Amino acid sequence: MGVRLLTVRDRTRAELARLLDVRGFDRADSQVALDRLQEQGYLNDRRFATAWARGRLRTKPMGSYRLGKELEVKGVEEQLVREVLEDLYEEGEEPAARRAMAGKLSALGRLPASARTLRVGRFLHRRGFSSELIWRLLHEEQQG
Repeated sequence: MGVRLLTVRDRTRAELARLLDVRGFDRADSQVALDRLQEQGYLNDRRFATAWARGRLRTKPMGSYRLGKELEVKGVEEQLVREVLEDLYEEGEEPAARRAMAGKLSALGRLPASARTLRVGRFLHRRGFSSELIWRLLHEEQQG
């Protein structure tokens, strides 16, 4: 029970529990199966959270707040979210913000500077970066 669901992709314990519940499995039996999968190493929330967060940062740079919220939605416990984010953002959010900003600026092309600044600022805000970091990066960009 549950092993087939893990062959598609790694999942959190909470995700797998929800899937088993939706499929009509008894909750007590599901908990036993989840415990067994965890003991055998097939189910590991830390491994999932680290791999998933790294992938998200690589493909869609974002701030730690937004990434943390996404991990919580996946069912990762708050303490584990904090630990994973500490590791991933050991150099701070600035490198991710710079990558996100560079990608957005290249996509905006020849727009007037004021329009680009406004759009980039909104974009970085939606990606979960702090206002302080956004303003600093935008100021640097305007200075040239």
